[in-house]
Amino acid sequence: MLPAELIKTLDEIASSFPRREQSILLCLHYIQDHYGYIPDFALKEVARALNLPLNHVEGVVAFYDMFDTSSKALYRVRVCTSVVCNLLGSERLLRALSLRLGIKPGEVSKDGKFKLIKVQCIGACSEGPCFMVNEDTYKFYSEEKLNEILSRYT
Repeated sequence: MLPAELIKTLDEIASSFPRREQSILLCLHYIQDHYGYIPDFALKEVARALNLPLNHVEGVVAFYDMFDTSSKALYRVRVCTSVVCNLLGSERLLRALSLRLGIKPGEVSKDGKFKLIKVQCIGACSEGPCFMVNEDTYKFYSEEKLNEILSRYT
């Protein structure tokens, strides 16, 4: 069961938008920001607040790779592996991140701070190769610059 203040916020989000499609992503982001992932029990509350079938909410969470339903981590590091970023060096970026964080894609660091995730696109094709730490987007320039960026989160 979600805390009362979260339920209240979900209800406020649901009433602020005339179309449920607009509010579902906001609700899911809000829950993920609170817990670090989206627990199963929260999906039921989102469905209730938006008056949607539970399987619809589950489908949205499954479709978007920005949502985590397990492996809570403080920081989600998403690496774009789209064709454009791949041509510009996303594999080198992924290797550098794996070495720096000591994890492979899909894993969480031992200290629970980082989860490394491969995604198809983060919407920064002109800047590739790119990665995100939670909602912050960065261009990969070098391993030195990468280490500088990650040190902000440790």
